[in-house]
Amino acid sequence: MKKIVGISVLLLMGSLAANSAVASGWKKYRVTITNATVAHVITPPLIVIHNHHFKLFEVATKASEGLAIQAETGNPGIIAAEVKGTRGVYNVITGAAPILYGHKASFDFRAPSNARISVTGMLATTNDAFTGISSKALPKRMISYMAETYDAGSEDNNELCIDIPGPPCGGANDPISTDGEGFISIHNGVSGIGDLTPATLDWRGATSIITVSRIRH
Repeated sequence: MKKIVGISVLLLMGSLAANSAVASGWKKYRVTITNATVAHVITPPLIVIHNHHFKLFEVATKASEGLAIQAETGNPGIIAAEVKGTRGVYNVITGAAPILYGHKASFDFRAPSNARISVTGMLATTNDAFTGISSKALPKRMISYMAETYDAGSEDNNELCIDIPGPPCGGANDPISTDGEGFISIHNGVSGIGDLTPATLDWRGATSIITVSRIRH
């Protein structure tokens, strides 16, 4: 009996040592999300650190329920709950506040050097647009990504304030009669068919800049 207990203790100590070695091999990083628009608010972002097998989102595929909710309402809580504990996910971070135009927010995390990062955040004055990156490699020093704007495809782009949470709208996000495209695509921007004014709310190119830096102290 003592021999069995002794072996168990040795195995436990070996496991703890292995886990400690893995943790000590992780590096510290900082991700900074800059709102590159002149009028849009980016809702509290979601940051997921994961391996190369995991995909937070992908063009031409259906958005998950959590991503659709984030892209329509700005709430990252549902998608965060979806991915936490998922195989291949190391860390999930949600922002506590929106990022105003001309402002930025930074978040620190630890991860293996071969991990990848994905980020999503809603453009609040849209039906279901989000800015972000999917499955980008962590840098040896620093790298910046000019983030595309995507259409979650879960809500019709009617551009009516009743269905849009961001300023100047503040809609209730009630379900609308027609669904979206049914898949994630590159967003076409604001066309002016409803209450939104393209002169102030349309965009060209990236709507956010996502910079990832290795922290060496």
